[in-house]
Amino acid sequence: MPKTDTGRVSAAAEIPIFAVTPRKPSACIVVIHEVWGLVPHISDVCRRVSKLGFAALAPDLYWRHKKLLTPDNIQNAMQGVWDLSLDERRDALKVKTAIAKKGLGKTVLETASILYNPQFRDEILADTTLCVERARSAYGRVAVLGFCLGGGLSLGVAANSNHLRSVVAFYGEPPNRENVARISCPMLTIYAGQDEIINARVPAFVKDAMDSGKDLTLKTYPRTRHGFFNDTRTDLYKEKEANDAWELTRWFLENTFVRR
Repeated sequence: MPKTDTGRVSAAAEIPIFAVTPRKPSACIVVIHEVWGLVPHISDVCRRVSKLGFAALAPDLYWRHKKLLTPDNIQNAMQGVWDLSLDERRDALKVKTAIAKKGLGKTVLETASILYNPQFRDEILADTTLCVERARSAYGRVAVLGFCLGGGLSLGVAANSNHLRSVVAFYGEPPNRENVARISCPMLTIYAGQDEIINARVPAFVKDAMDSGKDLTLKTYPRTRHGFFNDTRTDLYKEKEANDAWELTRWFLENTFVRR
């Protein structure tokens, strides 16, 4: 039976980790959570990863702001900036204006101001990269699996680290050309067919990957929306497509660990 525990790992030994470790793990997968945080769905993904024979580690990247970055606050903040593009959400003034126009309160503004702050994004990318390096030290071979916010972070880590065996990103924000050029491991990216904000950047990402000779496997599931893999989101979950995406993920992880 897998062993489940919670540890803490960082330079300051402060990042909470949810871990599921099989008896004799063959490698480690660092699981990066969605925008909702380290919720039960991500814990379940870790258990599924462990059944494949890998150790699974999921860092809680919101540990600095646990009281504010709750799923309810995040949901309200996302509704407040829904009409803004990804770039516009990184503009503090545009975020403030959008939330004010909708008459939302101080807590919503504070949540959005942290969630879309470029400095905060840099901090959680650094935390994720550190967890990957610590996982490599402990297990030798390591890959990253991320969803939503975590999908974008997974690709960011791949640009920051030469030690990943592979990276899997579910509907994550595609990296820019400079970061694509720095990725040295195989990538599997999975997208929802109805996800205009994310998908607007996919063609440029594919072109950049092809131009720089990267190992990219990409699949888009028609008639799905962002978050379709999350079975706790009944309004979004698509069982058939989610099962297929998991089988593709399993195949990709097992093959990239074997062949590299």
